Amino acid sequence: MSEFAVVSEFQRRRPAGKALRAGLAVAVAAGGVLAVSALPAAAAPKKCYAGQWVSTGLTAKISGRSNETGKMQNVKYQGMAGIKLKLHPVDGLVYNFTGSKRETFAGTNVEGERTEGWEKLTGVLYLPAKITGDKKGVITSKNKKAKGPATGTGQNTKPEIASWGTWKVADHAKIGHFDTPVVKKATFTCTPGKKLVIKDVRKWDTFTETLTMNFKPKKKKA
Repeated sequence: MSEFAVVSEFQRRRPAGKALRAGLAVAVAAGGVLAVSALPAAAAPKKCYAGQWVSTGLTAKISGRSNETGKMQNVKYQGMAGIKLKLHPVDGLVYNFTGSKRETFAGTNVEGERTEGWEKLTGVLYLPAKITGDKKGVITSKNKKAKGPATGTGQNTKPEIASWGTWKVADHAKIGHFDTPVVKKATFTCTPGKKLVIKDVRKWDTFTETLTMNFKPKKKKA
């Protein structure tokens, strides 16, 4: 959720994430010759963050003074529980937004007006990324390689009702316009088997967006 040089955010929003051990088995073969064979390499331990998670919700905030109006924007966002997220050390992130809740927002836009509205995402987004660390680390997205059928829609309900239409989430990511849960360069902390917290800070022009997303492990089907 960024602003195409401020204006795009106004138009869309109106409020202007090797250690292998090998062993050797030694045996005495017939004739007294030693035969040496390598045991299979042990599998690398699974990363704490790797696997499938479900969001319990997110909070975000966009603030900054507009160069155009000279007024401060301060808008808060919340919601989007139910996003299914898969993280893989090599492949990156896979979002499944289908079935997740809306995000709602409220605050003051760059015109100094009260603004409110909502956004809803659905479908799957593939976001290649470099993930470093284990229980703590950094997710650096390769957003220009984003793909998938995920779409978004939303509208303002204040100061007036205005639809944003429908867009492709991957198309937004490719041009650096990050919908709220789509990370740019995020940090994470992981509690094994219990919780994953992802935080991202995105800046453009005179604006700063802060994002915090909380996840719990996805329950395995019986």
